Amino acid sequence: MERRINWILETVSGSYEHKEDIRETLLAAGVSTDTRTLTAGNLYIPLIGDVFDGHQFIDKAVEAGAVASLWQEDHALPDVSIPLIVVPSTLLAMQQMAERYLTETCCRVVAITGSNGKTTTKDLVAGVLATTFEVHKTVGNYNNHIGLPLTVLQMPETTEVVVLEMGMNHAGEISELSKLARPDIAMVTNIGESHIGYLGSREKIAQAKLEICDGLSKNGTLLLDGDEPLLKKDIPFGNIVSIGWDKKCKEGPEEVQSLGLAGWTFASRKTGHHFTLPLLGRHNIKNALFAIETGRLLDIPEEDIAKGLQDIPVTPMRLEAVVAKNGMKIINDSYNASPTSVYAAVDILAEVEPELEKWALLAGIEELGDEEKSYHEQVGEYAVTKNLAGLITIGAKGLWIYEAAKLASPNQMQLKHFSTNEEAFSYLVQEGNENILLLVKASRKAGLDRIVKQLVEGA
Repeated sequence: MERRINWILETVSGSYEHKEDIRETLLAAGVSTDTRTLTAGNLYIPLIGDVFDGHQFIDKAVEAGAVASLWQEDHALPDVSIPLIVVPSTLLAMQQMAERYLTETCCRVVAITGSNGKTTTKDLVAGVLATTFEVHKTVGNYNNHIGLPLTVLQMPETTEVVVLEMGMNHAGEISELSKLARPDIAMVTNIGESHIGYLGSREKIAQAKLEICDGLSKNGTLLLDGDEPLLKKDIPFGNIVSIGWDKKCKEGPEEVQSLGLAGWTFASRKTGHHFTLPLLGRHNIKNALFAIETGRLLDIPEEDIAKGLQDIPVTPMRLEAVVAKNGMKIINDSYNASPTSVYAAVDILAEVEPELEKWALLAGIEELGDEEKSYHEQVGEYAVTKNLAGLITIGAKGLWIYEAAKLASPNQMQLKHFSTNEEAFSYLVQEGNENILLLVKASRKAGLDRIVKQLVEGA
């Protein structure tokens, strides 16, 4: 985003504070909420968080080259050399700027939500669309009320399609994001248990995800997981495409073939066209079909869609195939977890590379509420049904998985539990070899990505 200070003042209804009146000529090139990454020419946006208040770092912003700063009116004005734009709320002002900038660029907006697979689906969609358009997408986990407007404000003026991931913890949050972004295409990839501790039930999670319709263009299209009963109910939106394995869905996969750790091939039920997907996980075939249908809606030829899918880079820590120094093959899915995504990952482990011995390294899953012990126990019981050779767990929540698996399979599986990541790492270094395929899966808080890094780098 490059805009003059006058544009910012007009957008946020702010007041101008500076000894010189340069509002008509001064240009802000980009925005930043973090003085550690702020670059010269940026507009600084000091946000108020639970731990830090960005207003405390205004001097560092000036030193880093900020040309101006938003300023919340309940804070005393500092003595600084750059113009201040005083507003009731810096967060609201940033959101207002993003909404106007998005409108002015006239780019098309694709919005993605779901309990699992948002990031993978976002990357698949962006990869397909990039064959034809200049695409900007959510980076990392910038998918909330702060991250989404930042994503918008950081996109180039020449962007033709922006792909926005929308996350949530509570009801109403997706609605706000959808109304800001006003998507032309929206999708709900699935409904799982993530954030059930906040929302109480999968039904309420489904309702919260469907808030993505609140800002959806009247002429837009809603893509839904057609296999999810909670998304088969009446939805107050006209143009809906269901995607799933169920033959009743408008789009779904046919002629599915596994390529082992190299991914999948499949055909589209809708057109019969064949696609290659270089990602692990049968569930990613459905995510790919969301991307395929998005490409069609934007008039991309089927052949170009197929090329975009085939060239998709694998996202680190999301079903990433790597090899440890001791020769052990690893499926690194340590970025995050829910019970549903753990089941899917264990399914992948069981179905690929049949000649290898299958081990799983599992730890705690966060945000499951009062029933978290039961959810972890179910994971342990599920792992037993897949006839794994080994199950390794870590930590207090991992102990629930271990104990449930031990009850369900006292002799069938090699079971190990460790209190710390360091103990588990030492065991895997000693016992791992080229005949083993290890799945690594837990919520990010468990820090299993560091174990994978050590195993691969030999640290």
